[in-house]
Amino acid sequence: MMTTIRLFGNNITVMRLFGVQFSPLNNNNMQQQQQRDDRVMDMPDLLPPSLRLNIESVRGSESVYMGRKYLENSDTNLSLSRFLIPAECATNLLQHMTESEREKIQSDDDRGIDISVMDPKGDLHDMKFTEWKSLKRLVFNRGWNKLVENNQLHKGDLLSLWHYRSFNNKPCFAVNIIPKPKQ
Repeated sequence: MMTTIRLFGNNITVMRLFGVQFSPLNNNNMQQQQQRDDRVMDMPDLLPPSLRLNIESVRGSESVYMGRKYLENSDTNLSLSRFLIPAECATNLLQHMTESEREKIQSDDDRGIDISVMDPKGDLHDMKFTEWKSLKRLVFNRGWNKLVENNQLHKGDLLSLWHYRSFNNKPCFAVNIIPKPKQ
């Protein structure tokens, strides 16, 4: 018996044989998968289990998915020392901040707020979360370089971002990195 299901944006034909479901491989399906450069964009916005356990170990709150971004040269350039938050994530990020935090982030003096960012290894990196008036964009800076170096980030890597609160209600973020495929 053959059935077609949709999984991560792809139609997959599965066969049930003796009570076991499996998907027959054919060259056409494999070629389509290899040609897709954006295949990771079809992944669900689920926090990886290891990152979830690391957040729980520091008594963090439930995490909320914020968005993802393919890193640009400017995000990995150590002389710039900042992560430029995608514009489409900015409104969502600010909605998860308190009124006082939003005021500090968007203040004219660029003081921002102190945050911690957890990398995929579970290491915490202290940073500032602020709005750069010159770009009218939100950024993580003052500590971003350490995360870049420790995780060997490169242009083209895919960064997924989640927000959570620490046990003392400090705003925190967790990032998962999917390295750019080697060519």
